[in-house]
Amino acid sequence: MRKISQEEAKRWTELARNHGFVNDEGAIALGRFIVEGSSDETGYMIIEFITPCPAGLFGENLQPKTPPIMFDRTATGELIFPGRWWQHMFEELSKHAATPPERQTARIASRHVISSDAHLPADTDTISFLAPDEQGNLIVHEALPPGTRVPMEIRPQNRV
Repeated sequence: MRKISQEEAKRWTELARNHGFVNDEGAIALGRFIVEGSSDETGYMIIEFITPCPAGLFGENLQPKTPPIMFDRTATGELIFPGRWWQHMFEELSKHAATPPERQTARIASRHVISSDAHLPADTDTISFLAPDEQGNLIVHEALPPGTRVPMEIRPQNRV
């Protein structure tokens, strides 16, 4: 986990602004992404983060983490990016009536797919980033920087 430079922060803020992920007060929405590509044959989508994506406040078994908040890892050091995070993010995006056409994939995914955990290589670039905890206090999180690409397995939900 490395510190970010002022130049990176400026560049990433402009990238977020260009994609509509900065509000009128200048706050950047965290964990926002674009879909870079998908394959119906393999069931994978490639997501590219546009804004920093902090590690979740809760571990694999939904137990609260203590600061600094780090990504869970496999026994071999791979970062675990939980499928439940994707479901939550897709659901949040689907709630917004103003979701532009290029983000319709998230709306469809929130209703029709299940996401598996993604494993990123142990040497994946991560940054130290201040993000809010449940009470809104800023604490240090490990985060994926903008530009990080994550392959995500998706499959249709079973209908009952």
